[in-house]
Amino acid sequence: MAEGQFWPGESFCTSDLLFLTTSFGLSTGLAEGAGLRWLQKTPLAGGTVGMFLVSPRMLYVSALTDVVLFMATGFLVAWGCRLVRKIPQGRAVLFILLFMLVFDCLSIVMDRVMDPPYTAILSAGTASALLRWLWPKRGRVIWLAQKSLPALATVLVAVVCAVNLGSIESGRVAAAGLPAAPADAPNVLVIVMDTVRADHLSALGYARATTPNLDRIASQGVLFEDAISTSSWTLPAHASLLTGRYPFEHGAEVVDYDGRYPTLAEAFEGRGYRTAAFSANTYFFARENGFGQGFLYFDGASENLADTLIRTMYGRLILMLYEQTSHFDVPGRKPAGQINAHFLDWLGQERGRPFFVVLNYFDAHAPYLAPAPFRGKFARRPDVGGILNPWGDRDTLEKPGDLQDERDAYDGGIAYIDSQIGALMEALKAGGLADNTLVAIVADHGEFFGEHGLYTHCNALYLEGIRVPLLVYWPGHVPAGVRISEPVSTAWLPATVMTLVAGRDGGGFPGPSLTDFWSGKTAAEGGGLILSELVPRRAGPEGSPHEPMESLLDARWHFILTAGVRARLFEWRIDPKEQNDLAQTPDGRRVVAGLMQCLPDRSTGTRRAGCSLSISQPDAPARQPMSGGVGQ
Repeated sequence: MAEGQFWPGESFCTSDLLFLTTSFGLSTGLAEGAGLRWLQKTPLAGGTVGMFLVSPRMLYVSALTDVVLFMATGFLVAWGCRLVRKIPQGRAVLFILLFMLVFDCLSIVMDRVMDPPYTAILSAGTASALLRWLWPKRGRVIWLAQKSLPALATVLVAVVCAVNLGSIESGRVAAAGLPAAPADAPNVLVIVMDTVRADHLSALGYARATTPNLDRIASQGVLFEDAISTSSWTLPAHASLLTGRYPFEHGAEVVDYDGRYPTLAEAFEGRGYRTAAFSANTYFFARENGFGQGFLYFDGASENLADTLIRTMYGRLILMLYEQTSHFDVPGRKPAGQINAHFLDWLGQERGRPFFVVLNYFDAHAPYLAPAPFRGKFARRPDVGGILNPWGDRDTLEKPGDLQDERDAYDGGIAYIDSQIGALMEALKAGGLADNTLVAIVADHGEFFGEHGLYTHCNALYLEGIRVPLLVYWPGHVPAGVRISEPVSTAWLPATVMTLVAGRDGGGFPGPSLTDFWSGKTAAEGGGLILSELVPRRAGPEGSPHEPMESLLDARWHFILTAGVRARLFEWRIDPKEQNDLAQTPDGRRVVAGLMQCLPDRSTGTRRAGCSLSISQPDAPARQPMSGGVGQ
């Protein structure tokens, strides 16, 4: 068809449908990929764009996905109009293509201020206006679609090559530039059990045999009975595990980590290690969250087809609807077995250097849907779980038996993780790596099941949300069967790992080192104040579970401050469920007043110079600084 020639009828032929749907899909997808990639780090990113972080490959994945979607939708509408002859085929097809283009673009740029239903209404009105303007010029529209297709295809091919070849080459350059590793350097493996609370491990007294493999590993290493996370959700907790810093210091409290402090991965990369992370939590522990520094390889977001597709604009909208109406698992969620397989495959590619690797297992996270037979391992029926789901805004239970079912499914997820840790340790042993591998197993945060009227996490700093498992295992270097009862912080793990690998002068991470607790050094005596912090991802009214909180814990007291004004105080050893608030008792008011002086200065992001109160002995006159806590 010549340029400017008008289409004489009301229908498009097959070839013109092909040109229209393909060019609309390519142009929309390329714009979408660029928007999702570069807006995710800006203040313009709303909840959807900011949460579903994307890798550089989204620059072409969106285009390929939209081509398929636009073609399928366009031809389906055309076919439907032939069945319902009263609907003009050409107008219907052009309207739906315009609507999809406008809705896609508006969903990205209006994500912060407009919900999808309102975006759809605005898109329909805009598409109608565009249709009235373009329909008389439909011949030119067809011509432009035909002529632009080669250029759009060329851009797509160039983006594919740039993203993939650039990633491969940068990895090769980084690996080639590694220094020589120290002789006899041990391997280091950090396993993060996402969302596993301490009191659901049989190794820590739970009635169910959820963790027989961890029980065995704990009997051969050091188990910390009261490890406290720095926060009650993934992003800040992982940043602390890698930097040794508290959330008020590292700043990864809402969106991502900005790299202000060095990470364990960087420390080991500087020592000549191969470094890698394998994450099943592709929402908040991913390279796109700022956790890539120091990792030569990061298996995280968009590493499988399902996970990639749900990160496109239409894919994430479909996922949100799916999660709100379904009790099935999140598409693309990687089970621990897959994480292990990817790690072992990577491990076998080069054996000339020691490795530092972080694994994130996501199987205990809501919705609690571990693979069979673990899902129903502790349940009355095999298909429990799937009700609580923070992605689908399902954070309450309605039926009387739902709570027990969700607990049962959660325990099944922990048992599945435990089985995969056992399988991984056997694989390392078979490969001759077990004896020379330092293994640290920890959780990033806990989980609530109705305690204090709360469910899931990221909503409070009670013990159920911050008390986590922590054990260290390294045959011949870490004592076997030692249990530490003093409370410790997960923020002390980096100093511990570097002390074990490089000695006292090889760390550079704030401490103390957890080695002090099993070696009897005086630095660990008396414990200290353990800090936890929570800045919710979304704000809420006073009294809601979406207010900022700070928490200090020592061997006797647990102090929680909400919104800077409302204090709670518990003697957590004798009141582990934290039901008896002592903040308003005479002794409690005095303890709270002293602890208020020990909280970090969040306005400046600095630690207090010292603490004026020894909270383990509230009646003692002696004043001393905090040992290993936020006051140093």
